[in-house]
Amino acid sequence: MQIKADALLSNILWYHIGGKTKYLLVCQSKQDIVQAIAFIKEKHIKKLFVCGQGTNLIFTDLYFDGAVIQLVKPDTSTITLDGEGIIEAFGGEVLGDLVKESLEQGLIGLEWAGGLPGTVGAGVRGNVGAYGGELKDNLLDALILDYSTDIPTVQKFSNQDLQFVYRGSIIKTHKQMLVVSARFALKKATDQELQEAKNTYEQHILSRQRNHPLEYPNCGSVFKNLREPLQIAKVLSVYPDFKEDVEKKWYGKVAVAALIDRWGLKGHRIGDAQISEKHALFIVNLGHATSNDVLQLIDKVQEKCQEEFGFQLELEVEVVR
Repeated sequence: MQIKADALLSNILWYHIGGKTKYLLVCQSKQDIVQAIAFIKEKHIKKLFVCGQGTNLIFTDLYFDGAVIQLVKPDTSTITLDGEGIIEAFGGEVLGDLVKESLEQGLIGLEWAGGLPGTVGAGVRGNVGAYGGELKDNLLDALILDYSTDIPTVQKFSNQDLQFVYRGSIIKTHKQMLVVSARFALKKATDQELQEAKNTYEQHILSRQRNHPLEYPNCGSVFKNLREPLQIAKVLSVYPDFKEDVEKKWYGKVAVAALIDRWGLKGHRIGDAQISEKHALFIVNLGHATSNDVLQLIDKVQEKCQEEFGFQLELEVEVVR
């Protein structure tokens, strides 16, 4: 475990936004995590946040008077086969590496995640998804550390135990849990199935490169797409031309990017934060954006949604104060 005092979070987070944290504890293994929790107990630290690459986080520019545990990719890969069709990885492993390794082992089921950033642990915590797939679809179980009590415990959680929801899980709602490792149940593919999966994987990477503003620091999708029937009905009552896309293109949801575009907010800028001109669900950092710049843009979109439909959009990005 590495301990860094008064560490600048903008140096480690995907968004390149964030103030200093009193302690940054960098962990590459289960043993490191145990040491980090012991350090936190020893120092009587009350404020704690766990992250990976921070691909879907906004830390404010204020001083974080506590500790941030960062799970990072180990020097030696921990991605291993654990039984037929089962693949296991440490929480700090990069999700993209897990997908690539599964395909190399002739296993399919995660190819939809081609190009998704972030770590395995963060992916499980937030039940990441794309193109109609979600991590819960293949998650078998996970080793979870619960540090909410004086004596932290590590136990195995089944898929059902993790209480997955759209872009969330019990880990995200509980706030005092972290994913030590996870196992995924995949399918042993035929040659044809494997080639089709590899094609899907590569197409999704190309699609992200073509359609997402990867040339700028960003925090991924800022808002969750609309999936509640009453909200969808409200949108379609105002914009009936969206109906076909909801049914055939957006997997039964309303794409919030299309709403932001319709409202004329695509490209809107405050300071060095901008609603991406390439994909309106992203707010990019053009160079020196502050968390306040980003939060003002979020408020701008929320106000428009409230004005149009009478409800607020749900954030997919997590704001850490």
